[in-house]
Amino acid sequence: MLARVKDLIIRARCVILWYNPIRFPVGLLESGKPGPDSPVLVSGNYYHTVRRLQRAVRKINCYILVADSAGINVWCAAGVCDFNEHKIADAVHSEGLAGKVAHRELILPQLGAVGIDLKRLRKESGFRGVWGPADLEDIPAFLDQGKKSDEKMRLVRFSQADRFYNAVGVFNIFLLFPFLSWLAGYSEGAHFFLAINLIEIFSIFLFYHALPFKYPTSNSVLVGVITLVAVLIDAVCLRPVTSSVLLFRIVATIMINFLVTIDMLGSTPFFKTTMGHWLRKWDNHSLFQPEILDHCTGCGECEDVCPKLIFTMEARADGNGKKIALTHLYNECIECLACVKQCPVESIINLNGDIYKHDVQSVPNIDNIMRTKPGPQTEDARRFLRPIDY
Repeated sequence: MLARVKDLIIRARCVILWYNPIRFPVGLLESGKPGPDSPVLVSGNYYHTVRRLQRAVRKINCYILVADSAGINVWCAAGVCDFNEHKIADAVHSEGLAGKVAHRELILPQLGAVGIDLKRLRKESGFRGVWGPADLEDIPAFLDQGKKSDEKMRLVRFSQADRFYNAVGVFNIFLLFPFLSWLAGYSEGAHFFLAINLIEIFSIFLFYHALPFKYPTSNSVLVGVITLVAVLIDAVCLRPVTSSVLLFRIVATIMINFLVTIDMLGSTPFFKTTMGHWLRKWDNHSLFQPEILDHCTGCGECEDVCPKLIFTMEARADGNGKKIALTHLYNECIECLACVKQCPVESIINLNGDIYKHDVQSVPNIDNIMRTKPGPQTEDARRFLRPIDY
């Protein structure tokens, strides 16, 4: 009973402090009654993720190998080199996994593909890696399908629950403003900050799909404008206030909205862009636009790890094998760079050259790849490459 209460408290803390590293102990967990042939699922050590994974596979006999990710979720940790093949290999050896299972296979989280080198993982750990689904809730179906992910499983969905957790995390960070107002003795200002935080943050995250624009920054600005109009109507027409109070409310509303909007610029499940591009073009379309060079071998690694279904396999025009082509979703790229990390022949480059957000650190040769000039393209490939006016 005490252990359950402790776990509930920690899980609540995970939600309240969504952006703070909360670590689960690194180690090997058992679900059900695993044996030597049971699958091994790899997870980072963000507490909330491990608990969700345990619930998702509670009816499956398997092992869960918790590797160090600095207490951060897998996607973020992999992008900044806190979750990689070295961390996983360390967990494999420290837990003596080779002596507990007869196979040599690890099921890896797909969203960790931006930071995990499969060849090095096999060399360091003796285990080969297989990409699991993007959402851990799909793991049971993934195992039932013979460890194969379909398109739905590879697509990152950013569910309502995930958006709620994000909203709570952002809201709690922004509690700094009402707290400072309260310390300054301005309780009315503290109450106003709380109200604005609740309205703007939760409406942007929770009602994202109901808002009219494609890009989250545009929707954020829209919510800010509506909120500001409501504040002005209330302060001028309904419950008149002094000019100083009105000025405070206007500045507070604009400031909170601007900070939320800036946070959206780096929100990977949507799109990622630079502040300069957003201010110039008023959208947050990702500046990384994939282009496939002719020396693509058609291995399919990029298709397996893309969370936006941008890549697909098709036959070469000359009938000589297969190649990867871009789907109609090519401009939905969110710059996670998992495709660049996993491409064994460096055939994926950026149509915009070296103009992109530059916040992924786990691709060591990224600058050299981006400086590579596109080689000759076939007409079949060019039909997907629609330059975007930035």
